[in-house]
Amino acid sequence: MRTALGSPPPPAELEKVLPVGADQVDGAKEPLASWLRVWDWSPLLPARMLDGWVPVLDRLRCLKPAGPADPRAVPAPVPVTAATALAVEDLAELAEARGPAAALAAGDGGYAMVLHRLVAADPAAWTGDVPAVLAALETPELGAFYLAAAAGHAERPGAFPGGALADAVTAAFGLARTLARPAAAGQPAAAGPGDGLLFADQALFDLLTTAWRTDTALDAGQEQEVLAHLNALAADLARPAPGTAQTGDELAPPGDAAGPPPAATADHGAPAGSRGEPALLGSDPRVRALGSLLEYAVHQARARGQMPAEVLQTLAGALPAAAAQDAVATAIGVRLPALHHYAPDFTAAHRTALYRICSQGPSPAASWLRWGPPSPPLLAALDRADLIGALRGAHGLAREAAGHTAAALLTDPALLGEPAAWWTQVAGTGGDKDAAAAVSCLLEAIALSTPRTGAARPLTPAEQAQVQAALHLWRAALAAGLPAGALAGAGAFADAAVDEPVWLELTRSSAEHSPALSHAELVAERAAAHPGSQDALLLAELLVTHAPGTWTDTAVRGHARTLLDATAALHAAERPAAWQGLRRALVNAGDVAAARHQ
Repeated sequence: MRTALGSPPPPAELEKVLPVGADQVDGAKEPLASWLRVWDWSPLLPARMLDGWVPVLDRLRCLKPAGPADPRAVPAPVPVTAATALAVEDLAELAEARGPAAALAAGDGGYAMVLHRLVAADPAAWTGDVPAVLAALETPELGAFYLAAAAGHAERPGAFPGGALADAVTAAFGLARTLARPAAAGQPAAAGPGDGLLFADQALFDLLTTAWRTDTALDAGQEQEVLAHLNALAADLARPAPGTAQTGDELAPPGDAAGPPPAATADHGAPAGSRGEPALLGSDPRVRALGSLLEYAVHQARARGQMPAEVLQTLAGALPAAAAQDAVATAIGVRLPALHHYAPDFTAAHRTALYRICSQGPSPAASWLRWGPPSPPLLAALDRADLIGALRGAHGLAREAAGHTAAALLTDPALLGEPAAWWTQVAGTGGDKDAAAAVSCLLEAIALSTPRTGAARPLTPAEQAQVQAALHLWRAALAAGLPAGALAGAGAFADAAVDEPVWLELTRSSAEHSPALSHAELVAERAAAHPGSQDALLLAELLVTHAPGTWTDTAVRGHARTLLDATAALHAAERPAAWQGLRRALVNAGDVAAARHQ
């Protein structure tokens, strides 16, 4: 439960997000969205679970004096049921005994809702002969529902054996064209034509994605028809304004860290959405078609070394929409590492549209940071000011940018320059609290990405290299002269697979610089196992003396007291002098019994 609630925010973060006297906040943004979850659950939680959250709850109560609604008083939802000829379990048993077609013949129009569960029960049986299942379903709408369910399990072991995946693509494409035409008079349908077409489209896009990611061969003629269909859908995203030329990339004006506004970017034209059009959903066929085309381009690049020019041309036409539509930016952004790798000339020509994190709207680069896979080369190609801005919290990307940066630096600590200089860049020179928090967040992300202790096997050479990279970055941060508080994230190394003497030395040095270490209770627990260590005693003294006043304080004092007791039991010659400072800190913190050690 504590994991679900998360850690209470420190006072500085609380004051920044929920300042005293605030009368309007955006509850959809993190970290406030997570705090509101604690607020909603608070009527059900025991007081001990809310230790440390009281300041947050008090601030929220100022905004909503009535307090959170008690979930126990909310009427329970009444499930909506529909009769089927047979229960799902019965149909599944029948399918196992006599095949999917027999199960379908035993049902009636109401069994459409259980198709997904039937396919999930045995993907191999339901996807081995797609034409036979479609014939048993009879109506194209039910066929669309079935293919959408089957596509959702396409990556399960045994699904679509042999050439069944290519057959499914053929069927989905045919159903999409059939359902796009007006229904003939008297034609039976299990649902509205819009529903059937939506499911057929989604099935087609999902199946194509699976086929191209697995390099499944499709009939050459049919593949060209599918590509023409996808291009026609994706082309609708391109809406250049009259007289606008797509002439490559425009450089950002001096002093503009986020680049030119979307509407003024030369390779953007007039962005879709700038005329008040509604936001597109990720399930919009045009957006899904663009994503499928990019999957095809990656599939072709793996085989031939480069992406097809026609797909890149379609992508160039869609870049204006990416500057105004988050769904389009995301469809491009999650595939930006592949574009960076396989289409360097294209990405260089459209650098601003692809790599800059614009301050006035969505962008593929921001979407990649939020949703995309790690890619050190792509991270290094981002505008440095944009990346540092994201690390400092611009666009709400601090955690995501830190995660990507940590993964890249553990691969190559010098990827973004000499590590100490990089830390100085992130921290800046103005003593900005956001900059210090950015350093702490990145250091914590590096620590959390470092191989952990407690593994039942020795570290692999690659994991050992990651540990050494993390130590190099940690030492560089200590040597960089960073502002106070910037090294608080080093507490996350408490579970890292670092040798004990090294961990104690670096953690003690970090605590001397930034006493309010994150994960303080875990740091104190690890230090408590070293009663003969001067570093462990000094570290515990710092943690007790500078306790932040949160729920972790009790745990920290408990581990520190364990360390003190074990140290006091040592022979006088083995007892480091620092034990007296820890004893004094515990007494000052209220642990009067610690004074018995003389």
